[in-house]
Amino acid sequence: MNTRFALPILLAIVGITFLAGGCVPQSRYDEVYASNQRAQEQLKADQAALQNLQGENSRLQGENSRLQTELAAERKLTEGLKGQLANLQDQLTKLREQYDALAKGGPAPVIPEGIALPDELDKVLMELVKKYPDLLEYDRAKGMVKFKSDLTFAKGSAEVTPRAQEALKKFAEILNLDVAKPYHVYIAGHTDDIPIKNAATREMHPDNWYLSVHRAVSVEQVLAKNSVEQARIGAMGFGEWHPVAPNAEGHRGNEKNRRVELWIVPQSRFLTLTNVQGSDVTEPKTTPAKATDKKADKKADKKAVDTELPPPAAPAE
Repeated sequence: MNTRFALPILLAIVGITFLAGGCVPQSRYDEVYASNQRAQEQLKADQAALQNLQGENSRLQGENSRLQTELAAERKLTEGLKGQLANLQDQLTKLREQYDALAKGGPAPVIPEGIALPDELDKVLMELVKKYPDLLEYDRAKGMVKFKSDLTFAKGSAEVTPRAQEALKKFAEILNLDVAKPYHVYIAGHTDDIPIKNAATREMHPDNWYLSVHRAVSVEQVLAKNSVEQARIGAMGFGEWHPVAPNAEGHRGNEKNRRVELWIVPQSRFLTLTNVQGSDVTEPKTTPAKATDKKADKKADKKAVDTELPPPAAPAE
């Protein structure tokens, strides 16, 4: 029986008893009254407990709703990452197929020795590096622009950071200048020797080979997005195997080795089957150097002398 009805019923019983049998002993009345009071207090306690439980239930429902929302977002992100991984793996497969085709038709692809670039192109590249001194380095003697990976990508990621994308957009504008049109670009990804341990990262990049290639491809995609013809671009990765500085002992790496290099080369030196077997592509026009004497021939191979050679013969049609 609900205890909120206990007091009226008790009073009714007492009244009936009084009418039927006369006075009720005070002790009996006190006993019944005390029992009723305890019932009332228990009711209040039960109601408070119920209210607390309802509040906790409401909180848990809200928490469950939040977790469901987060789970849905994580699933969506996972699906997106799987799509990116499939895309990168497809691109890697195509790169391997291109590599195999080149290996069968000629020497394996390697980045050719860099060359000094025309003054106009050299000047705009120098200006670009001055705008991003913490992000870029430029080797004028080799025609190579280096992006520091720690500022170009987040740790374990192949997604180009917004600031690096901004610099790559400027680089793409330079590649699209008339003076740069005779040149192509090799994109070479490098890592240090820190192994990839994070399980989620390994799903995207199983090892440093994959990471270096995926980063090179990401840079290629930014250049292509900014109107650089993909036929002018080569992307490759070297993993951890070509450091420019010693890695710390115990596979603890070195930030100098985490880099992406962009080598600007004449299109005639862009190693494809067409160029390996011979093509109609001509070298960019530059001022040739001339050796001073026969004894200096070997030295002249390494140093340019400010004299002119006779004009080269016109290419056969």
